[in-house]
Amino acid sequence: MLNLVRIWILLSTLLVASGWILSALHELNRAGYGIVFALAAIAVIIWQRKTKWRPTKNFPQLAKKFKKRFRHFAPALFLVLIVGSILGGALYPCTDLDSNAYRLPRVLHWLGQEQWHWIHTDDYRMNIAATGFEWLSAPLILFTHTDRVAFLPNLVSFLMLPGLIFSLFFRLGVRPRVAWWWMWLLSAGWCYATQAGSFHNDSFAVIYALAAVGLALRAREKWSVYDLWLSALAAGLLAGAKQTNIPLVLLWIIAALPSVRLFAVKPIMTTAVAIITLLISAAPVIIFNFVHVGNWTGIPEGSHWARAQLHSPFWGIMGNAFALPAQNLLPPFFPWSNAWDDMMARFVKTGFGLHFTGFEHFGYLNPGITEKNAGIGLGVFIFTIVSLFAGWRLPVSRPAGIVTVDKITRLLRWAPVLLLLLFMAMVGAFQNARLLSPYYVFLFPLLLSLPGQSGLTRKGWWRWTGLLTMVLTLFTLMLIRSRPLFPAVTIFESLYNAHPHSKVVAQGWKSYSNRLSLESVRNCFKDSIPPEEKIIGYATFEGAAEPALWMPLGCREVKRVMPLDGPEQLSRSNIHYVVVEDLALEKAGETIGQWTAKYNGTVVDQFNFQYDPYRAPTGLYLVRLNPSPQR
Repeated sequence: MLNLVRIWILLSTLLVASGWILSALHELNRAGYGIVFALAAIAVIIWQRKTKWRPTKNFPQLAKKFKKRFRHFAPALFLVLIVGSILGGALYPCTDLDSNAYRLPRVLHWLGQEQWHWIHTDDYRMNIAATGFEWLSAPLILFTHTDRVAFLPNLVSFLMLPGLIFSLFFRLGVRPRVAWWWMWLLSAGWCYATQAGSFHNDSFAVIYALAAVGLALRAREKWSVYDLWLSALAAGLLAGAKQTNIPLVLLWIIAALPSVRLFAVKPIMTTAVAIITLLISAAPVIIFNFVHVGNWTGIPEGSHWARAQLHSPFWGIMGNAFALPAQNLLPPFFPWSNAWDDMMARFVKTGFGLHFTGFEHFGYLNPGITEKNAGIGLGVFIFTIVSLFAGWRLPVSRPAGIVTVDKITRLLRWAPVLLLLLFMAMVGAFQNARLLSPYYVFLFPLLLSLPGQSGLTRKGWWRWTGLLTMVLTLFTLMLIRSRPLFPAVTIFESLYNAHPHSKVVAQGWKSYSNRLSLESVRNCFKDSIPPEEKIIGYATFEGAAEPALWMPLGCREVKRVMPLDGPEQLSRSNIHYVVVEDLALEKAGETIGQWTAKYNGTVVDQFNFQYDPYRAPTGLYLVRLNPSPQR
C-alpha cells in the first residue's frame, strides 16, 4: 500500500505540475502531454535500473493475500462499496450542478485554448477555485474525448483510504485492533463513498492529507529524506485541491518538525521539491486572484458571496455548531426539507437569528443525501457518539503493550480540534459538512485513544452495529438520486401510475425522474446547431448546461456571453449562435424577446429542463444572430 501511495503522489504531482507548465508553453494538448508522459516513462526506467526494484509478490501471492484480506465482513463490505462506486461512475453522466456549472467547463475551456487562462465569465468560480482535481481529470478528458471517466481520481483515492487511515492511527497511538475497525468504518463515511464515483473535489484530498502527515512521521522513524520530500509534495497537493484545505497543512508542519534537518542533507533537491510543492499548491491560483481581482480569494467586492460574511468568529462557531451536526444527521431521504428550510428562513429574521445572516442559507437542508452535501454521514456520526458513551461506561482495563505518546503525537491529536474551530469561525458556506471531508479522519485519533475503546472492539454488539453502519452507507449509495444502483425510474414510474395521489410515491418519482431531465440536456440542440459552427455563445448566470454545448468534445468551442458584451463583440468573436438561459434573463430583468431585439437575433429552438426537482423548469433558447448590414 505504501508504494501505491508514493506512486499516486508522484503521478498527481506530475499531472498538476505539467498542467501549469504546458499552459505556460501554450501546449496543453495531446502532443504536450505525450512528451510529458514519455519523459516520465524514461525517468521511471532509469530509476528502476539503478535501484533494481522488483515486485515482492507475484500474482498468485497477491490473489491469495486479497482473498485472505476480504474474507472478513468489514473489508468485504468496503469492497462492495468500491464496486458500487465504479458502477455509479461508469453508468451515469455527471448531473451535479456545481460540476457542470464550473468544474467541467473550466477544464473544457483550458483544453479548448490549450492553456489555463482567466475565462471570460461572470461565474467567478471558474477562475478563482483551486485547480488540483481538474488537472488530474484534464488528460483523461483530453485523450478519451469524454467526461465519463473524470471520476477515476476520486475512485483511486477511495481505494487507498483504509490503509492510510490505519497507518496514521497506528502512528498516533491508536491500538491496532481499534485502528483496524475504524479504518473501514471511516472509509464508509458518506462523503467518501458518495464522491468516489463523482466529479466532486472534496473528499479525494483526504488521501494527500493522510499521506502528508503519515510520511512525515515515517521520515522521522526511518530518518528518510525521500519520505519527507514526498510528504511535502502531498501537502502541496492537499492545498492545491481546495482553498479550505490549506489549514490542514499545519498538521504536516507539526509532523515534519522533528525531521526538518533532513532538508539540509540534499539542499539542491530540497529546493527543487519546494518549488514544485508551491507549483502544485494553491499558490498559482492565489497569485492570479490577486492579479485579476485584487484579493487572495478572488471573490469580487459586491458579489453575493462577498456580502455573505460571518458576523464574527464567535457567531461562526455558534452557527456551525448547529449547522454541521444537522447536515451530518441528514438521512438518505428528508421529505420535510421545504418545511425545515422555511423555518430556518423565519429564524434568521428574528433578533437572535440575525447573528447568522452572514451564512449562506443558514441551517438549510437538502431533500436527501447526494455527493454535493454528504458529510461523514448519519451512521458514522451516531455510531461515534454511541462508541464514546459505551467506552466511557466500560471498566478501564490495561491492554497488552504500552503506547508511548510524545509531544508531536499529542499535538497531532489536539491540533485538528483547533483547526475545526478555525474552520467553523471562518467558513459559512451552505454545505460545510461536505467541505470538511478532509478534516473528519484527523478528529478521531484523540477520541479513539480514550479509555475503553480498545475493549469495546471485543464486544459483539459493537462489531455488528459497526457493520450495520457500513450497510447503511451501501444502502445510501444505492439510493442516491444522481446515480441509483437500482432501476429507480422504472419502479417509481410504475408506482406513480398506479398511485398518483400518494405523496411518498410522487416525491420519489419527482426526485429520481429529475436525473433524466438533467441527462437530456446532453442532447439539447444536437440537430439544431449547424455542424460548421465551431464557436457557440452561452449566456447564463451560474447555469450548468455548458458541457452539453461542447459535445462532441474536440469539435466545438463555447464562449460565455456576459451582460455587457455587445453585438459587435460577439461578431468579432465569430459567434453566430448563442444559447440563452432563463437564469441570465432573470438576472438581467429581461425577456427573451428583449434579448433577441438587443442582439438582432432569432429564436430557432427551445429546450426546457429542471435543475432541481422542487423548482420550476429552466428554459434554454437557441438564438441565431442575424447578420448586420455592416458585415
